[in-house]
Amino acid sequence: MRDNAVVSELAAGTLGLDAYPVALLQVDTEGSIRHANAAWSELMETSAAGVEIAAYVHPEDRLIWRAMLERLRNESGVCMRERIRFVHPHGQLRWLEVACRRHEDAFFISAFDATAQKRQETSIEARLRSAMGLLNGVPGLIYRGRNNPSWSMEFVSDGCEELTGYPATWFVDSHEHSYSQLIVPEDVDYVWRGVQESLADRRPFELRYRIRGANGVPRNVWERGIGIYSASSEVLGIEGAIFAVR
Repeated sequence: MRDNAVVSELAAGTLGLDAYPVALLQVDTEGSIRHANAAWSELMETSAAGVEIAAYVHPEDRLIWRAMLERLRNESGVCMRERIRFVHPHGQLRWLEVACRRHEDAFFISAFDATAQKRQETSIEARLRSAMGLLNGVPGLIYRGRNNPSWSMEFVSDGCEELTGYPATWFVDSHEHSYSQLIVPEDVDYVWRGVQESLADRRPFELRYRIRGANGVPRNVWERGIGIYSASSEVLGIEGAIFAVR
């Protein structure tokens, strides 16, 4: 909403552009810079009047930038937003959150430097990939699920296929399949009661029971898990691990 307001006020010509800490530009319909405020000059270390913005855009993102301009040319009133890579004149890569709107014969742009945020996101994604690699390497089924009689799963590790004969997609957020279908009928109540008693006492649960996987052969498993609780002690879900045992 703030980007929309800034762009609109720029179009009305009511702001002193250099007073704003975010980069603000006016660009002609061909994408060349007419005016830029001090924040843009500080961000890119150049005023660049008369230069096409595409000259600063990373080559792999120029199609995104041109698509934005093309849509703005054809649709009045729309405000486009994209995260685009820009290349500083000294060669550094910067991620900018760009909002752009057309007014009459010009485009008005705000650009926020999101490089630090993007690097943090990339770092988190790398850690998640590493964690997923570890979980998927465990020879068993690591899970996070809901505390319901179906034992609906929100996440299962790749080890589920070796244990059950079914891939992770068979379990996760499925209305047709559930982990409870694999538990042999004689053990269904035992598993449910055991988990609920442990959750009521807010302690880990540990169970041994039988499942019947894709091949139809009963298999003994050992499960250990814990509850996930809200601040008011409501059970939000469960997570744990299931392994084959003799």
